[in-house]
Amino acid sequence: MTPDGIAALVTGTGFGVGHPDVVERFTTPLRATWADMDALPRTDPFWTGQWNDRATVSKLQTYASERLQRDPTDRAASRTLAALNLRYGDNEAGLPYLAPEMEAEPAVVGDAVVAACWVWDQTGVDTTLALRQALAGVDRGALTDLTRGERGWTALAARIAVHILGGLDLDTAYARSLTEVAALRAQAGDGDSSRST
Repeated sequence: MTPDGIAALVTGTGFGVGHPDVVERFTTPLRATWADMDALPRTDPFWTGQWNDRATVSKLQTYASERLQRDPTDRAASRTLAALNLRYGDNEAGLPYLAPEMEAEPAVVGDAVVAACWVWDQTGVDTTLALRQALAGVDRGALTDLTRGERGWTALAARIAVHILGGLDLDTAYARSLTEVAALRAQAGDGDSSRST
């Protein structure tokens, strides 16, 4: 399989859960990491002990893992590993690789919720615990702040995350969050109509 094959599957992930906007945030780093690996001179120690010197998905996983061990802040490597986990329907949905990124930038919660929903939808594995663990180091105040203001996906995902950290499962948190957002929109609509009369 090539990066394009993996990207096609991850694209299906994004569209499958109604959030195609996340696709490039997984596939661009994956393609870049593949290109970095393939550009390594075949005399590089990475290739020592490999069956051959062709770039493959299993070698990509090894390469990205080694990069992440050397530099835990390597976002391209962590996104590559998350994309590979999505490709294989991993029970943790690549969430352990997104956790440090969410801690640094809580808005990444949107990508994490998409990944968790897709794996649960495709495999039937409840990803609530994996998502709760990935969220453990995220500033709750920052998540709460994300629920305010904008009405987009990140705000909804942050609301889902707050509910999951509060003990709800992913399915219930998602349903409750949709209900809350609908109620807020209805209130805003009522407020608009009352001001216009």
